[in-house]
Amino acid sequence: MIANEATNAINFLLLNMIRKLPLISIVIGLLVILTAFAADKAGKSDFDASKEMIVMRNVAHQILQYTGDSTSPIAPVSRLSATEFCIPFESPFSFKPDSLVNIIDKVIANNKLPSKYIVTVRERKSDKVIYGYAVMGPEQQSIVPCKGRDQPARPYYIDIKFEENRSYAFKGLYLGGFGILGLGLVLFVVNGRKKGKEIPNAKEGDTLVSEKQGIAIGQYLFFADEQILRFNEADAILTVKEAKILSIFANAPNKIIDRKRLQKEIWEDEGVIVGRSLDMFISRLRKKLENDPDVALLNIHGKGYKLEISNKSV
Repeated sequence: MIANEATNAINFLLLNMIRKLPLISIVIGLLVILTAFAADKAGKSDFDASKEMIVMRNVAHQILQYTGDSTSPIAPVSRLSATEFCIPFESPFSFKPDSLVNIIDKVIANNKLPSKYIVTVRERKSDKVIYGYAVMGPEQQSIVPCKGRDQPARPYYIDIKFEENRSYAFKGLYLGGFGILGLGLVLFVVNGRKKGKEIPNAKEGDTLVSEKQGIAIGQYLFFADEQILRFNEADAILTVKEAKILSIFANAPNKIIDRKRLQKEIWEDEGVIVGRSLDMFISRLRKKLENDPDVALLNIHGKGYKLEISNKSV
């Protein structure tokens, strides 16, 4: 009798655990992923971040030295993300791709920064990419095109993007967390089907998902959450920061937006505000809005910027 009661109690506990297994798996998976994310973000110290900025300034210094310019001041370097930097040059200069590759590689190697990175050279005026290459580290062959072809003398931006250097421990945590989360979701779906909780068939004419209405910007439609800018059924995908900046302008058309406000709202969460980064994103948005002649992203000297939409487009 006692043995039967104990067996029944154990079976009852096991049955409850099995029923709750999907929820337990989902919670554990999310906790593992959040733990890996927090540890990964904390991996780079303030010292390392400051060192990277100094190394980027040294890259600018070495390039100016190569061009014979030993007097021009080095413009502030912009950190576009945790692994991406923009080095601006205010004075025009020409360069040989071979020399540029050697200068940047030497500075990066001497300071023990990640050995895999991509370099992009853009014209400041047009924001067009005129040269780029990829260094893939000692394990793979680097991609360096157009060697020996001199590039014309112009003011340039040089972007350097490093590979995210996540340790195998972090990768293992991410994979484990997503695996447990996936298992929980599968069990949840299977249990739901067993209980007969099927999704009812939609009746003809029903709308299951309502399409969000975009914000009209002249002939454009802007979908902020999806980071999409649509023109004549053609979609341009925006970056997170581009979408945030355009949202501010779209909510206040034909009004001057203070430059400091834009910097504060877009970059404050990162703990650092970089002036040159805003200019870069404004330039990119201006290019994406050029299809409609009645829409213009204007620079109001000494004040900020304004998204000007003519009456014809409103």
